[in-house]
Amino acid sequence: MSSPRDPEGRTGGRWPRDLLVGVVLLAFCGLAYWVTLSFEEAPAALAQNVQPATFPRLVIAVIAVLGALMIVLGLPLKEPLRRRPPVPVFVTAAMMVAFVAALERLGIMVAMIVFALAMPILWGERRPVPLLLYCVMFPAAIWVVFVELLDVRFEPGVIQNLFG
Repeated sequence: MSSPRDPEGRTGGRWPRDLLVGVVLLAFCGLAYWVTLSFEEAPAALAQNVQPATFPRLVIAVIAVLGALMIVLGLPLKEPLRRRPPVPVFVTAAMMVAFVAALERLGIMVAMIVFALAMPILWGERRPVPLLLYCVMFPAAIWVVFVELLDVRFEPGVIQNLFG
């Protein structure tokens, strides 16, 4: 299964569509699940019927099922010649890593607002009203779901600590 290159930088080959991405995703899920095996069990009185590893394992299971489904649905489809991913794809990946790195320093709300503002701009959104609505409403929705409904406490960052 070679992948020859044409003069325009497109790669070819006859890999089933999304096979490589799905296999990498499943390997990541396996590694992440393995990490959860090292989580300590909380005493029953503190666990509130849910152990610390339960939620991560649930998320990992959902990702694994979706990854396996992606592989299965892509098996009959062969990848056509395609161009390299556009530069914003790599910038998006770098921004995601920067977001995770900024969480502790900025706090989740400030980091989410900055990310929700920067990402659409990177991908070409220029209308100010939808952009501002999104960068405020998306973090607010995350806050309501996790803090208000699920009673999850987010650690404040340095900036949030300045304001109380």
